[in-house]
Amino acid sequence: MINPHPIGELEINALVDGELTGEAADDARRAIEDDEGLEAVAIWGDTLNRRLHSAFDGVLARPMPTRTSGLLQQRSGYRFPSGARRLAAAAAIAAIAAGIGYFAGTADLAMSTVPAHFAQLALGAHQVYASEVRHPVEVAGADQLHLGQWLSKRLDVDFAVPDIKDTGFVLLGGRLLAEGERPAALLMYEDATGHRITLYIEKSSPAGGTALRYTSNGPLAAYYWIDSPLACAISGDLASDQLKAVAQRVYTELEKS
Repeated sequence: MINPHPIGELEINALVDGELTGEAADDARRAIEDDEGLEAVAIWGDTLNRRLHSAFDGVLARPMPTRTSGLLQQRSGYRFPSGARRLAAAAAIAAIAAGIGYFAGTADLAMSTVPAHFAQLALGAHQVYASEVRHPVEVAGADQLHLGQWLSKRLDVDFAVPDIKDTGFVLLGGRLLAEGERPAALLMYEDATGHRITLYIEKSSPAGGTALRYTSNGPLAAYYWIDSPLACAISGDLASDQLKAVAQRVYTELEKS
């Protein structure tokens, strides 16, 4: 029977936060088992919750400073009960953390937030350039050594352009992209039928990494991972098992460089 209410990220986050019970929770758990993308959402949500508790539970247990409580009472004429005071403190901490870029400044946690956003950038780049007829790349695959040296220099990380001919895909070439102020590399491969896949690469944080993960957007899909100092995503409209095999081959080649 088809579930009339498809499970998405909203439901998975609700499950992680303990807001789903009974049949709704069971449906969400089954969805996680069947979808690697939703599994990644659940893992990230659980990790974030644990780290927030570790960082802030001690703060929330403290009484609100007298000066702060006094200012609030002067403005509202209301005396916060102890539970509400803790919630107010939590809200203030969250706002301050967001405002000063707390998560972005914490390398380990920032690494955990990268994959989902990174994968979407990779899929977007594939959609834009893989269909390009006259100018799909800036540097042709025939100049593979120069291409690798140029992109390595621009990304400030050494890597060799992966040779994945044994998968049926040969290097068409590559180009330099930008995500805001951050450079990124896009390598394009093509098989004998003219079918194209792309490898999107950024420099990652000095520490951390992720396992191979999967996401899709209609017929287009990507396998992505972080293996410091590189964050990589291989995208294309291939069957999941074929795309995964290519991703594993790319990973192996990059490990050699």
